[in-house]
Amino acid sequence: MEMAFKPFKRLRRGCMLTNKLKAFSLFPAVFSFVIDNKLRRILENMDRKMIPMGVKPGMKVLEIGCGSGFVTEFLSNAVGDAGFVISIDVQENMIKKAKKKRAHLKNVEFLIQDVSDLNTVKDEAIDLAFCYYSFHEVSDKEKAVSELLRTLKHGGLLSIKEPKLRVKEKYVRSHKEFIAGKGFRFVESIKKCDFLGCYLKFVKD
Repeated sequence: MEMAFKPFKRLRRGCMLTNKLKAFSLFPAVFSFVIDNKLRRILENMDRKMIPMGVKPGMKVLEIGCGSGFVTEFLSNAVGDAGFVISIDVQENMIKKAKKKRAHLKNVEFLIQDVSDLNTVKDEAIDLAFCYYSFHEVSDKEKAVSELLRTLKHGGLLSIKEPKLRVKEKYVRSHKEFIAGKGFRFVESIKKCDFLGCYLKFVKD
């Protein structure tokens, strides 16, 4: 199968905030066990979350802010053998944990990379960009959205879920308005939420 990424280069951490949208602090890798455990599996029921997030068999998915790979495992299963997942994180220790815990995932590539500089990903190579509890942590959202627009295929999806307890609705709304003005069409209601978070879904026309 043709890969959606170029040969890997080691990248520096993401830059500081350069636009007016708030960037939250990164979740520390040392506490990854808090978001990667059996209790979360029960509460989240991630297999069912794949459908509203737009994941389908055979897709090439870019996962932004994969952490230690909790969600990655479900993405891998959802896209199947015909699909592929590129999972990125700016924290080297998170990627180390993900590679160790999810070494059995054969259709996944873990990379230390900032979404604002996706120079390992080809133009229009991705079916779905997937941000699960991570978009609020992106430091340079202007460059990030530009890179997502470049790497997504026409008709490709940008799917975001933000955590209610950490990201207030006003920030989710600002994300919606910002992305919709950058070459994406908003396709899902901000009210489409569950008790843990709210979804935003966009398509590249």
